Amino acid sequence: MVEPETYILYTLLMGSMLLFSLPSAKAVVNERTGLITFPHYWGPNLVGLIILYSFIIGCRYYVGIDYKVYVEIFLELKETGIVPREIEFGYELLNVFLNYLNVHFTFIFIIMAFFQMFFFYKALEKFPFILPWFTFFFFVSLMMFSSMNIMRQSLAWFVFFYALNLAIEKKWGWVLVCIFFGYSFHKTMVIGVLTYPLLFTDIAKNKYVQIGILLVVTALASSILTIVLAAVSPLVNLMGYGYYIDNLDYMYEITAEGKVGAGTANALFFVVDIAIMWYSPELKENFKKYDFYKYYNLYFVGAILDRIVSDNFIMARTNDYLLNFRVVIMSFFFYFLFNTQTQKVVKRIFGYTISFIMVAFFYKAIYNRAADNSPFRFVFMEDRLQTRPQKLSDY
Repeated sequence: MVEPETYILYTLLMGSMLLFSLPSAKAVVNERTGLITFPHYWGPNLVGLIILYSFIIGCRYYVGIDYKVYVEIFLELKETGIVPREIEFGYELLNVFLNYLNVHFTFIFIIMAFFQMFFFYKALEKFPFILPWFTFFFFVSLMMFSSMNIMRQSLAWFVFFYALNLAIEKKWGWVLVCIFFGYSFHKTMVIGVLTYPLLFTDIAKNKYVQIGILLVVTALASSILTIVLAAVSPLVNLMGYGYYIDNLDYMYEITAEGKVGAGTANALFFVVDIAIMWYSPELKENFKKYDFYKYYNLYFVGAILDRIVSDNFIMARTNDYLLNFRVVIMSFFFYFLFNTQTQKVVKRIFGYTISFIMVAFFYKAIYNRAADNSPFRFVFMEDRLQTRPQKLSDY
């Protein structure tokens, strides 16, 4: 049984981030020009939230299924002077630098959480009005739990999201800096870069065609996966992840272990995806000044691929570069539901219902100890801390 303190901690963290994001989402209308701006986006509230999140998530101890791997890398480097496995050069340099300073391994997690939150808020600077909704879905869609495990890839995605905003504004110098930074922490940043052509034109104009594709792919997912695996094997091998293709039986096994209770989530997101696609023409019209269709393209392709690759661990993780935009699009969608002037009652009932179910989904994940993200333990409250590597054979 998970201790009540874990529920309280995650609830307070989510509540604090929601509450203190509100000032940044407040619009100011210029009475003379009618121009809408968000002059208070970057304020003490966001700075405080970055520090708060970095401290709480960074000071966890053995929370998250991948935690032990990161600790092993740090401690083995400390003991032997050698990085025990091949990792991206940016993350390796961070470990080397912190070992040079002779600090505790907790600083690895603090710094990674800091980078994640910094780019989290930088990416949303383009559309501050969805910040509260994005924060909400960051938690209840379990993206937050994911970011504590695959923290290097999660950082790379937030950097990629911000880089897309810069690319749309044609700030190519900063785009290259972001790509380099993201790649230095996780080489799958290349996957994100390869999606850039999806920004060129609206590829999902007809809502009926979208829904039809979703239904067909959902029904034929397993057959399509076989074809997809054959097509992407060369790319996966090139990126150094050929092991996952060569050991598909094991991949299916660990994927099955991680999908306990996933049927409810699949049904929930199926309904949400159908609703988003149904209202997509209105969403594109209402948010066209924010280049909505470009982000929608990424979400749509990710949602379709999710039905195909969700049964394969490595393919599902690769698709995160697209599927994570579901949280972005859901944020726009729910902002639309609660601010539209047509069919207000129906839209709000739908919005409240899905929100309530997702909150329940969030607490169920805590109860189920999803990816070992509960119970939550603080490093400074432990009587004894790990000081030497355990020489794990499976990381």
